[in-house]
Formats: sequence, structure tokens, C-alpha cells
Amino acid sequence: MGCVMDAELLKDKFIGCMLGTHAGDALGMPVEGFSHKAIEAEFGEVRDMIPARLGVGTYTDDTEMMISVAESLVEKRGFDGNDMARRFVENYNPSRGYGGGTYQALRLLRSGMRWDAVGERIFGGGSFGNGSAMRVAPVGVFCYDNPDELRRVAHQSSRITHSHILGREGAALQAYAVALAVGSDPKVKLDAEQFLHKLIQFVLPEAKELEIRLERMMDLMGGSAGREDVIRLLGHDSRIFSSVPTAIYAFLRHYESFEEAVVYAVGLGGDTDTIGAMAGAISGGRHGRSGIPWRWLSRLEDGQRGRSYIEELAERLWGVKLGR
Repeated sequence: MGCVMDAELLKDKFIGCMLGTHAGDALGMPVEGFSHKAIEAEFGEVRDMIPARLGVGTYTDDTEMMISVAESLVEKRGFDGNDMARRFVENYNPSRGYGGGTYQALRLLRSGMRWDAVGERIFGGGSFGNGSAMRVAPVGVFCYDNPDELRRVAHQSSRITHSHILGREGAALQAYAVALAVGSDPKVKLDAEQFLHKLIQFVLPEAKELEIRLERMMDLMGGSAGREDVIRLLGHDSRIFSSVPTAIYAFLRHYESFEEAVVYAVGLGGDTDTIGAMAGAISGGRHGRSGIPWRWLSRLEDGQRGRSYIEELAERLWGVKLGR
């Protein structure tokens, strides 16, 4: 599925993917809901961590739920729905800015409903918001060399809150983009069109909206499309088919640089924290921790469950992957 890499490079990629989620989330949070024109008018580009509602470098529900996914995979050495759902409930911090559908799912879980039944109750048939994709990075790195297992775990982890086929398959698509990035050699030029073809071939036929967006991306390849074209053709809102492909495009447009990919993703406006987090996860999977600017890492929140904890958690996940 890509290059054969030594264990230390793989560890760097595990850490880079999870810290990349945090970094993209934190960079995008202060301008969430802004249009791309509003961001350009006020900041030009968001290239440094700026004040946010919880402070500079803080994360949202995207990273908080990503942490829960990783903790569960580490503790259970694989997917366990009961454990992952319990962690979502126990780690819930309303100040992180949870969406309405996820809040409803957590409330039902807290009431005792089975983890694999809750998602069906949300929005009458399941949500296709991007809540399950924003947190799926640990699944992408943990299953980077096994696409079938990756899809299974991504779908199951999504079902806890987002059971619609688009919600489940959008999470799997984001996880597979992470996996392809982890399996790539950062010293070798990436074949962006081949990367995109693999994603198109991966998507299930039932998730047609995702396939349509990926096909549209072909028309945008080459880097000459303006932001308005990208927003019009791919989207930048919280629906999974209007954000996962956009994050993938931001990575492919700037695959050579973690910073440029995430800055571009955030600069599109809209659901900036989540699109930034997902672009950061993919780009971090390619470039590793060493590819993330230190001026960003040094400003990420680092309390009880902050940067250092996420790095340690990623290393533990790597250890489980390698059977250590």
C-alpha cells in the first residue's frame, strides 16, 4: 500500500497524524463560520495560532473525540463499541462545541441505549454530518495497511453517532486518505492523481455523493482553481460530503507541506476547525510530527489531555500496532 518504512518513521507518522488533527483544529477554530473572503479581509491567511474562545491553541470536540477513539483502540487493542461509546460519554466537555446530533447521541448513550442502536435514532435514519470523520484519524493510522479492516472499524466507530451510509462511508474515506498518506514515502513526490484514483475506487457505490465530489476533484487538480471554485464544487460545510473531500483536496493541492495544506484548508472558510483537523490528520500522516511547524506545536494546549498526552497516546497506539 506504499513504502516499506522502519518503525521509527512509522511512529513519527502516528504522532504526526494525531497532532496534525489537534493543530488543524486549533488553527481553524477561531475562524469557524467565517467566509473565505472574511478570513482574507481580516487575516490575509491564518498562519499562526490566534486567540480562540477557549484560548490560543485549544481544540474543539474534533480532537476531544479523536482522543477517545485512540484511547479505546489502545486499551482494547482494536475496536470495542461499548468501550468507545463509554469514553465518548465520559470525556464529553460541552465547552468544546459539540454539534446537536452528537450531543443527542451522547445523551441517549448516557441513558443506557446500546452503542450500535443510538446512531439510527439521530435525524430519523442517521446523521451524515462530519462528526465521525473528524475523529477517525487513529483508525486510519492503526489500520493503514489493511483497507478492509479500516473500513470495518471506521464504519463501526461511526455508527455510535453517525449511522447514515454517508456518515459511515465518509469516515472510512477520511481514514483511507490518512492510511494512504501514512503508507507514502515523504521523500518521494506524491502522485496526486493516483492517490485520488485509489480513493474513488475505495468508495462504496451507496455513497454516491462522496464519489461525485471526488470525481469533481479531478477537474480541480493542478492547483489553478480559485477558492470559490473549490467551495462551489466540493463545499465547506459540516455535511460529510462537503468537508471530507475538501480536506483531501487541501492535502493533495499542498502535499509537499503540512503547513501549506492546513493553511489552505482553513482559508476556505466554513467549517474551518473540522476541515483543518482532517487535512491536518492526512498531512500529518505523510510528513509525521517532524513536518509540523514548531511554532504551531509549541502553542497547542498542553494540559491534562493536551499536546503531550496526545503524543504519548499516539506512541502507545503505534506500540499496539507493532505488538509491543
